[in-house]
Amino acid sequence: MFKQTRTRLTREFSLTVGIILIISAVFSLWMVQHMLTTTEDNQLLSLSKQYETELQKLVESPKGQSLFDASVDKTKPNNVFAPTGLQLNQMAWLLDPKGEIIFQSIPESDAQESKLASGETFPFTALLPSLFAKPVDNKFHNVRAEGRTFRMGGIVIPAGEIKDFRIIVAQEATSDIALMTRLRWAFAGFALLLLAAGGAAGFFLAGRAMGPIAQAFRRQEQFTSDASHELRTPLSILKSAYEVLGEQSDKLPDFHRNVLTKSGREIHHMSRLVDNLLVLARSDSGRMELVVSRFSLSSAIRHVLEQLEPIAKSKQVQLEWGNRKDAHDEIEAIIEADEVRIRQLILILIENAVQYNREGGKVIASLETTPQKTSFTVTDTGIGMEKEHLPRIFERFYRMDKARTRRSEGTGLGLAIAKQIADAHRAKIEVWSEPQIGTTFRITLPSVSDSFQNVPVS
Repeated sequence: MFKQTRTRLTREFSLTVGIILIISAVFSLWMVQHMLTTTEDNQLLSLSKQYETELQKLVESPKGQSLFDASVDKTKPNNVFAPTGLQLNQMAWLLDPKGEIIFQSIPESDAQESKLASGETFPFTALLPSLFAKPVDNKFHNVRAEGRTFRMGGIVIPAGEIKDFRIIVAQEATSDIALMTRLRWAFAGFALLLLAAGGAAGFFLAGRAMGPIAQAFRRQEQFTSDASHELRTPLSILKSAYEVLGEQSDKLPDFHRNVLTKSGREIHHMSRLVDNLLVLARSDSGRMELVVSRFSLSSAIRHVLEQLEPIAKSKQVQLEWGNRKDAHDEIEAIIEADEVRIRQLILILIENAVQYNREGGKVIASLETTPQKTSFTVTDTGIGMEKEHLPRIFERFYRMDKARTRRSEGTGLGLAIAKQIADAHRAKIEVWSEPQIGTTFRITLPSVSDSFQNVPVS
């Protein structure tokens, strides 16, 4: 139990650290990405404004009047005029309102070969679709072309003789994208390293925190076990005295006989409580010793039904066997398990079904077998339970409401013991319930089991 708690605490601590690391990494990467794109956008925007200023001056000059003359052949973009400060990894275009390229500018230092600083040529053809798309003023975006990435955008000239002309600028951002990829891998590796370190630290700290709790629990467990053993002796004496007096009860006055009957009931109740506490004290050590044998589950269920028949009649509850009474069930319902514990489990479920039933109600026990597993079901027509209570019914001393407490003469430990027995056999216990309709418990066990001796109990 404490190992599982320590593991769960470590997992939750690691999850918390992991979430913090993920948020920190995403925020840091976003900040770097934002800084890089902001820097690129500012460079391109500055280039666009510079280009616009120079174009306004150019168009007023005699050279500019000839360049913008309608008779000039527009099929060959002029690549002589380039904005001042054009970098080796940048390009600039001027488009007229009809979308025709007027200037296609490259850095003057490399104008002959039209190459970037990396030695690769600008992919003009691949960039044409983005070039002719209508730009949004002062907005830039990434464009993939021939396996490389370019930051691209532009402005529309708002006034002057070249009003509504468009300036498009581009800058290669492949190296920045590669840098971001490397940073992502670096952050991921660093985060995994910190997560592993945090998990180890969480496991160590959880162990230190669980130490005093484990010691206190072991002391409480030892006290429960010792107290149970010590109480069994006086209870045995009281039970023997009750049985001796019971043999002479017909000679006692009515008042004394009633006192003796109530005393016997309370002695029986105390004996059950002590026995249950002893079972739980043993299982709390993490192991429940099972004596595995081969037996018929259907015979065990029928034996419990016969055992509880008098109690059911006293409460006017009908017990029913849901399967046909033939030899087929007897043969196929053979399992390997601890017969005493399995009968105790069946007894708890059927006894609860009788205890929380209504007068004239029914309790139906049925069995279903396959080559891989065997399931038995206990269904009652009792008071039922609300769904919010179902996850907690296997807790010790759990009571759903005062009405159940008044109606119950149990110890509040039955279902907790049933869960321990099911877990020790690696069996699955399921429950369905509807208020005022009834409750169904189903236990599924392997038809052929390995030895369950000293199976750890969760």
